[in-house]
Amino acid sequence: MPRPTSGNSDYYSPDADFASPTFSPPAEYTEFNSLRPGTPGTIGKNSVADSLGTEKYDYPPRSDAPTPSPSTQGLLYADGGGGAGNRNSARSSTYYFDKEAAATKPQPSYQNAGRRGPGYSAAVPASAAAAAAAGKGGRGVHGGPGGGVMGFVRRRPVLTALLALLVLAVIGVAAGVGISKGMSSDRNDKNLNSNANPSSGDGGSKGSGSGSGSGSGSGGSKAPAPIVPFKKWNWTDPNTKVHGVSLGSWLLLERWQLEDWMVSVGGSEAWDEYRFLQSIGKDKAATVLKEHQETWVTEADMDTLQKAGINTIRIPIGFWAFIPTEGDEPYLTTGYVEQLDKMMEWCYKRSMYVMLDLHGMPGSQNGDQSSGHNMTLSPLYWFESDQQARSDAFLQAVIDWATKSPYSSIVNGIGVVNEPRVVGDNWQLNQTRFDITLGYYQRSYAACRKANIPMTFHHGFYPGQPIDKFNAWKDFATGKDPNYLILEDHPYPGWFQDPYPGADAIQKSVCAQGEAAVGYPVPVLIGEFSAVSDLNSTEFDRTYMQMQMSTYGWSAGSIFWNFKVQMSKLQVLAERDQIMRLYSFFDLLGSGTIPSVPQGQSVKQWIQGMGTTCGDFQTLSYTNPSTSGASFGSRRRRRSAPSLGRDPY
Repeated sequence: MPRPTSGNSDYYSPDADFASPTFSPPAEYTEFNSLRPGTPGTIGKNSVADSLGTEKYDYPPRSDAPTPSPSTQGLLYADGGGGAGNRNSARSSTYYFDKEAAATKPQPSYQNAGRRGPGYSAAVPASAAAAAAAGKGGRGVHGGPGGGVMGFVRRRPVLTALLALLVLAVIGVAAGVGISKGMSSDRNDKNLNSNANPSSGDGGSKGSGSGSGSGSGSGGSKAPAPIVPFKKWNWTDPNTKVHGVSLGSWLLLERWQLEDWMVSVGGSEAWDEYRFLQSIGKDKAATVLKEHQETWVTEADMDTLQKAGINTIRIPIGFWAFIPTEGDEPYLTTGYVEQLDKMMEWCYKRSMYVMLDLHGMPGSQNGDQSSGHNMTLSPLYWFESDQQARSDAFLQAVIDWATKSPYSSIVNGIGVVNEPRVVGDNWQLNQTRFDITLGYYQRSYAACRKANIPMTFHHGFYPGQPIDKFNAWKDFATGKDPNYLILEDHPYPGWFQDPYPGADAIQKSVCAQGEAAVGYPVPVLIGEFSAVSDLNSTEFDRTYMQMQMSTYGWSAGSIFWNFKVQMSKLQVLAERDQIMRLYSFFDLLGSGTIPSVPQGQSVKQWIQGMGTTCGDFQTLSYTNPSTSGASFGSRRRRRSAPSLGRDPY
């Protein structure tokens, strides 16, 4: 994320070179004021003139993203069709949410049908009971009055009525359970296995639609479909791979992704959401942000992602969406949860899982605009005890919201802090920061594990190569449940270096990422990546994307950063159009650089079929509790490491 600074010394731009999770900084590092701005994940200093001399630009409602035809915008379960998210193979049923707890606060517009299907009632209508008890006259089967079945009915009318009630109740329960199980099996099978996009049915983009209805009278209204829980995402299943995108700048603004709009609305000093809101004021903020949130991501966009085969949506959020601000923090604290509720429903309808990412932490965990506040490296207040306490409260508030959502089963993970900076200004390890981050991770794992929600954690830009970054957290990762703890990395091997790397160096870095995941105690998710490089070759871009998706799929899979960006006329924090397009999933999808997942194929089958220059596709396995060397592939031997004991949860 390119971050130049203003003349104000309180703001900075990260060094392009030093942000790479793959490469260490050059030994001769002094200052990189002359370097061009980088892009996502950067840390360091660059300068920019105080005044931009900008003109105002209208904010377009959305970029020129490919739009699906109406025939493909169906609800996944309305017509029995599959969906872009329904393509992972069958998996273990070991890990499941508490489905009853997940539905403790259903939306008013939904009927809590449970396992019996919508509208089920075990009670027998009074008319039916009366009919059963009113068997007058009639002759027995042998012709005698009161003999046989009818005689029994006449002699024991009350008992007969009770028996009739019992029979009807049993039939009703059996039918209801069968319907519910059938719906659950159908949705889960399609949700986890193949990519079969619907070609007809109710259009997913016809409105957010809670299905509440308001009519009255004898005609009645059709009961809304029950919310059938998804199967728990199985992080250790070798056939289950993440193919996701992030919704960056939707609920947390990053200027480099929509620079012209932020400057047009908030002025040239709007380097981040903090300064943007300071500029426009809270009175105007609610209207401005709601309009932005309603247009930056639309249901048509979600239809496009579904059609492309996306199965996971990563949503960056800031602490102000869930806990109160303090002091002079200018963040708006309303409207975000409502947007998240809407997105959960949209994703559910399209059989997509959701990963919630805590991007903006109290006090800023890295001083980057992605944290909401772009500022000097020292101090980073997130590492202070009061901000740690607020961070714990932020995480718990997110957990509480997620578990109470009627769509709780679609949450496949929470990233408990995005890119915390455990190194100092010199890019060397800051042991105090590392220890504080470790403590936060330990508390976060306990909180997430208690709620049965998987947790992802970033290595914090630990110095060295991928294997060094991963090994720094090996002790923490050992002894945990590998289906509830996932290491996250954000490599950009084609960027953030001086000079920019060539094709061979990029390939070497990608392969190093894959190899570092082999033998690691827990799954490794590439939570951010892109096609960005300085090679300016469409052919290489396509090869590069396939190389990354296939290699990163050895372990948990990958999430593209970002779903779209806005091209900029200013290009202060934004990059030139050529580079910006390499950060836009929609642009790469439209150009064919990223193909869609073929219908009927799982993500694993798709990425495995791409082939990779990094060697044979690896199939990794894990132990519970996790041990180093357990996730081995066909070309690697097991390695041993000391155990920290069993997962207490």
